Amino acid sequence: MRLIIISLDAVFAADAEFLLSLPALGKMAQEGVFCDRVQTIYPSLTYPIHASIVTGCYPELHGIVHNQPFQPETEPTRRTWYWDASDIKVETLFDQAHAAGRECAALLWPTTGHARHIKYNFPEILALPGENQALKILRYGSARWLLTSELRYGKRRVSYHQPHLDDYITLIAGSLIQRHYVPTSKLGKREDIIPSKRRQARHMPDVLALHLVDCDATRHRHGTFSDEAKQALIRLDERVGRLMGELDRRDLLKDTIVAVVSDHGQADITASLPLDAWLQANKVPARAQSLGFGAYIHLHRGDYLPVLDVLRKHQKELHIQHVYTREELRALHMTPDLMLAVEAEEGLVYVDKEEEVGSLATHGFGPRHPGSQALLWLSGPQFVSGMRLGKCNIVDIAPTLAAAAGLILPRAQGRVLQETLLWDHVAKRSDEQ
Repeated sequence: MRLIIISLDAVFAADAEFLLSLPALGKMAQEGVFCDRVQTIYPSLTYPIHASIVTGCYPELHGIVHNQPFQPETEPTRRTWYWDASDIKVETLFDQAHAAGRECAALLWPTTGHARHIKYNFPEILALPGENQALKILRYGSARWLLTSELRYGKRRVSYHQPHLDDYITLIAGSLIQRHYVPTSKLGKREDIIPSKRRQARHMPDVLALHLVDCDATRHRHGTFSDEAKQALIRLDERVGRLMGELDRRDLLKDTIVAVVSDHGQADITASLPLDAWLQANKVPARAQSLGFGAYIHLHRGDYLPVLDVLRKHQKELHIQHVYTREELRALHMTPDLMLAVEAEEGLVYVDKEEEVGSLATHGFGPRHPGSQALLWLSGPQFVSGMRLGKCNIVDIAPTLAAAAGLILPRAQGRVLQETLLWDHVAKRSDEQ
């Protein structure tokens, strides 16, 4: 049983009605399972959430607590991210699929650099000042396959910026699906699909994950509910439709699980405050790390209560909507070393430097914000048809997909969404394996 995971970055519950009116995602909801109340994790940042999507775990176990490690003395443009697969501390769906003898592919999926268990790997990597983007991707990804893909398809890529990069990633994903051998009787008599011994042995990867960033980039640039963001949603639906069409054309839908997931929403920015600079200027024994609409407060040893008192005393001045105590952070499954965090008032972002905010919208809010409600589509022979799931958690996705695909995630903290599965079919597939 093959598994395809398509991540729609910065798509959330407020988009559900419009997306269900579009051809591809509307059809998926009618024919499979749909949920518009998928509670994302804290914090609502791309890298921690995507680690949860492929592990079924919260940050306390998988270890990705932010897009970037804490680097207070490094200029923002020079900060590294959690790019390397070894940064994730528990088993992923990629790891377990490889252990089961299956091939994996990942396209722009966060935290997959140097992944030993991903055969076709185009990782999400950002070149820092003085680095070459192409060379860095080759160093972190599957160099030989990337070079072959570039020679074959590179001329069709308009640029490395959005929406062109998502178009290119969708093209590459389609090429991996096309690897699957189909008899000429299915596609017509054409010379380029006449089967040979070599062609008959080829197949698409058993697990294919791609991360589409178009909507996230557009919302940052133009605003959450801008006309440009609406067009980005339409483009995402078209990309999903192209991949579903390729699966259908090659008669692969009957034994392929397709999961379309999202991670978080966004909200418009109205003001900013350099919280870390304020802490330093007032000699508070702590440093702030921006989350966007919130911040971690990194403490000097033993200074929890004094810093908590300062934050509460200056809560109005610092436009703090809520202070997360160590007990609250434990309840949100945060790692033990993070003992304080704050959430800003609506519209205000905390910045690490007094630089001008370059975005019109962002995220990084807490679990009560409307943007914390993500979306989920599940389709395939194992899933109930036409089901509207009331609610679930984002950590439930990985164990559910593992159960449907015959994999095991022993450390997953989420639950299998048993109500979505046709268990007779799942059991039959497991027996066959």
